[in-house]
Formats: sequence, C-alpha cells, structure tokens
Amino acid sequence: MPKLRREWLLGVLRLVGGSISAGAALVSILSYTTSSHATAGGARAHRLALAPSPDSAGAIGDTVQLAALATDERGAAVPGTQPVWTTTDPAVLTVDQAGTVVAAGSGSAVVVVRVGELEARRRVVVRQRPSALVVADTMARVHEGERLDPVVRVLDPRGRPIAGLKPAWTSGDPAVATVDSTGTIIAVSSGETQLTATAPGGLQGALSLVVLPVPSSITVLAGEGQRAPAGSRLGSPLAAQVVSRSGRPVAGVVVRFEPLTGGSVEPAVDTTDAQGMAQAVWTLADVPGRQRITVAVEGVAAAPVLTAEADPVPGNTRVNLAEAELVGTVGDTIPSPVVARLTDSLGRALADVPVTWTAADGGSFTALAPRTDSLGEARALWRLGRRAGRQRARIQAGNPRSLPPVAVSASARPGPAVAVAVAEGSGQLGAVGKPLKAAIVIRALDRYGNPVPEVPLVRASGSGAALDGAVTDSSGKARLRWTLGGEADAQRLVIRLRDDTASAVVTARAAAGEPTSLTLVGPGRWGGLTQLPVTLSLTDAYGNPVSGRVVMLRTGSGSVKPARVTTDGEGRAQVRWAAAAKVRSPLVASVTGTKVSATLSRPRP
Repeated sequence: MPKLRREWLLGVLRLVGGSISAGAALVSILSYTTSSHATAGGARAHRLALAPSPDSAGAIGDTVQLAALATDERGAAVPGTQPVWTTTDPAVLTVDQAGTVVAAGSGSAVVVVRVGELEARRRVVVRQRPSALVVADTMARVHEGERLDPVVRVLDPRGRPIAGLKPAWTSGDPAVATVDSTGTIIAVSSGETQLTATAPGGLQGALSLVVLPVPSSITVLAGEGQRAPAGSRLGSPLAAQVVSRSGRPVAGVVVRFEPLTGGSVEPAVDTTDAQGMAQAVWTLADVPGRQRITVAVEGVAAAPVLTAEADPVPGNTRVNLAEAELVGTVGDTIPSPVVARLTDSLGRALADVPVTWTAADGGSFTALAPRTDSLGEARALWRLGRRAGRQRARIQAGNPRSLPPVAVSASARPGPAVAVAVAEGSGQLGAVGKPLKAAIVIRALDRYGNPVPEVPLVRASGSGAALDGAVTDSSGKARLRWTLGGEADAQRLVIRLRDDTASAVVTARAAAGEPTSLTLVGPGRWGGLTQLPVTLSLTDAYGNPVSGRVVMLRTGSGSVKPARVTTDGEGRAQVRWAAAAKVRSPLVASVTGTKVSATLSRPRP
C-alpha cells in the first residue's frame, strides 16, 4: 500500500475511533469492500471500504461513527466522494448521511454505504446488556386466591428496558404466596411475605406482599335445632364463624341475620371478632311450626339456614278430630286415616307443627306425615289392639312440656268368630231324660279370644236340647238347656258354628232315673229246694239299672232273708226264700218310696 494512502487511512480510523461510545453494543458480523469504478472529481474510484470495526458493548442509544474510504487503482484516496448511507432495518439501526450509526432496538441489521456504483456492507447485531432491575412498587396488597403479575423492568446501561427479558420471581413463604410455571404470583393464604425478582447478571429486586383474607364460608357453631314456645326467645344465642379460603378466621366481616318466617333478631347485623365469630339472639314469631333464619355475608354465595321449632302454646292451640266416632275391627287398621286438625283460637290452621301418635291398648300408629299440612291437618293409620271394646290413644302436638296430649278413643269390634268355647255348665250330673239343672253357656270367639255377638250355633252331635236357631247375644254368649239322653253314663254334646269351622264339647254324667221296673228271678229248676235263691233287678224307664234303692220283701208262708235289701251298682240284689212246701203264697217285693213292686210264685212241684 502506498505510504500516502496508509497514512490517510490511519488518520481516518483515529478520527472515527474517538467517536465510538464507551457502552456501544455494535458487533461487526460482516464487512466487505467492493471493487469497481466510480468517478469523483475527475478521479476514478476503484475500491470502497468501511471503518472502523466497533468494539463490544450493549445499550439502546449507543452510537458509532463509520467512515467510508474510496480509493483508486493505486490505493490512493479519491477526494470529493459523497457516500450514501442506509440500513436494512431502521428498527434495529439508524444511520445518518454522516455515517453516524445509532442502536434503535435489539436485533441485527446491515449498514449499507454506496459511492457511485461501489457498495460496502456491514452486518451489525445489537445485544442489550442487563444493567439494572427496577420493580414498579415496593409493596402490594392482594386478597387470597388473586393472581399478581408485578410490573418489573430490566434496563440496559442507558436505562432502556430490555424487551422480552422477564425476571424470575421467588416467594419467601410459599404458604402465603407461590409462583406458578408461567411466573405468575398466586396469593395462597393470608399473611405477609417478600417476593424476589432475579434477572441475568445477578440483578435482583424485592416486593413486599400482604395477602388479605377473603371470606369464603360461614359455619354455624351454635344455636341450630333449638325449640321454644311460639313468640318466645330462644335459650341460646346463634353463633357463626366466617373463615377464609384457607380455613382461617376472618375478622371485621359484616354478618347479617335475616329471619325468613317472622320474629326478630338482635342484633340484625354483627361484625366478626378476631376469631371470625358473630352472634345474635333470636326471638321466634308467634306462629307454631318450624321457623328459619339465614346467616349471610356479602360475597359468600352459600348462606346457611338455621331452623328452630316454635311449639304451640295451650292458650292458642286447638286439637280436634275430623271424625268424632272411630270404629274398626280388632287387630286391623281402621279403614280411614285418623285426621287431627290443629287451629289457633281464631280457627286459623296451624301448619308445619309436629304431631306424634301413641296407642295405649296394644295398637299402633303409622303417621302419614310427621307434621301438619297447609290445612293444619295431620293423618295417621291406627291399627287397633286385640282387645274388643273402647281403645285409647293420645295425640301430641308440639312439645309435651308446653302442650298436654289430647286423648282419643275408638270402638274396636270383635273379628269373625273362629272358635266356640263352653263358658258354663259342662261336667254336670243329671238324670237320664231330664234337663240339667244349670244352663249350658256357649261363647263364640274371634281369633284373639274376644266374644262375638250374633253368631248362629248348631248341634253337631249328642242328644237333648235342639240348638238350631241359637244365636249368641251381645256379650257373645248363648244359653242352652240340655236334656240328657236315656243312657246312664257320660254323655257328650258337640256344638259348632254354622259354617262348621269350629266346635266345642259339653260333657255331663247321666244317672239312672226313678225306678219303673222290678224283676224277681228264681232258679230255673226248683225241684225239692226249700231255700230258693232269688235275684232282684231294678231298672228305670230306659232300662238302666237303678242302684242304691231299698227293696222290701215279704211272703205269706215261709220266710225270706234278708227281708230288706239295697240294689248294687248293677241295680241288683239277692235274697233266699224259704218257702213252705204246701203253701202257694208268692214272694212280694216293693221299692221303698215308690209304687214299683214285683211278685214271684213258687212253681208247682
């Protein structure tokens, strides 16, 4: 290179180099010199070169002064040239016609200089170097569950923000706030913590975060399910606690107690204490039944509802049955439900009052609903007990401590007769063919043993009284007279229901009747006997032997021993007759106290 050209170029480089900013971030990626021919002031330019090559630095606004050198074929500078400067991306680099290049934004672009037909290019990359980290606010206050994206900037040495460089946040207490995968801060639970933002180059910034509790739910801690007479104050105050999403008590929250069914509450509005508690005293409306009150907090969707039971009071409650007379069959359910109607003293229906039913005589109730309906009516099915007659029950409206039960009764009819039984008269002793002294009493019974009236009875077997047409009376009994049969022995009378489903047996002992026949029987062949054996046989009108009767004997000649005998169990007795051989007087026997007698003559020899 000629000495003149070399000295000129070094001078230009010294001149331009002094103009480069100390914080420049212009890095030469590509530079080249073109060779051609251009004319300037009569001289012919053969080459075009750019100088200098910038040193490394980085900030928006950094500048560098470039110089374009046009030389002829011998390397001598061509004076009087007028370079034209441009860039391929003005958003990254700007250049004026004096060759001053300014960094406008991050990225890369090409600086182009032209002299006539000659062109030189240089590619330049602008990289901002993090120099400072600035957090917009030093403190933030958010509520639980909220998301936070604080304003934070990373600046280059000239204080220009570096686009696309997002610091990473970390939480000092993840129980208070956490950072998700996108770098967004999420408030978890109430408390305080410090958030730290970190950028490349060891840059850091801090943000103090206060997370405020948010009322999330209301929990009733006391006062639910109480009962008191209508119109009176409940014994225990209502207590509710407001907690945050993390389950911590929230203080200073306004809680409203709002009765839904009348009555009053004091105070109607309360503010939660440090434990998140609010309290109120509830006075019930004067209408009995279930009453309700809500506990509401603004911003909390679910408002719990408390229920209290307002018991009816005696002075303003009437309990009556829809049907005055209740009738049914023992062991069965009364055909129609029992209806109890509740009203106040003015006749207005009392709805939603609890009603309980209690059977006192072995029956049972099945309530069709636990409370009165909109008409003030409660219904139940009454299954009667097994005892016929009047059966009792109690209807309790509300609390028995404030309102006494109402007594009701039903008429329990016996069921169909399924059995007959002997009530009286069995086992008597009588005479054959004669009525027994005491009447026979027969009862018709249902399946539970209750007497059944108006039941027809018939005789199944046995002698005596005609039972056809016998019907039990109102007490379920039929009285009959039994005339015994002619057999002196144990006798049975079977009585049954007309439909032949059941029967009963009456027994009696029949003794022989009054003697009506006396027979004397001697030996079959008398021969020369002087002592004749004679057998007496005493019977009644039915031929039954008559025992225990005294028979007197006499004869006109001879003798008879014994002359007085008593019949045995077979109605018999024996004597010996000593008759004179030549005398024909008969043996005469007679039953004492009767006209019954008999004679026996000695046969001729």
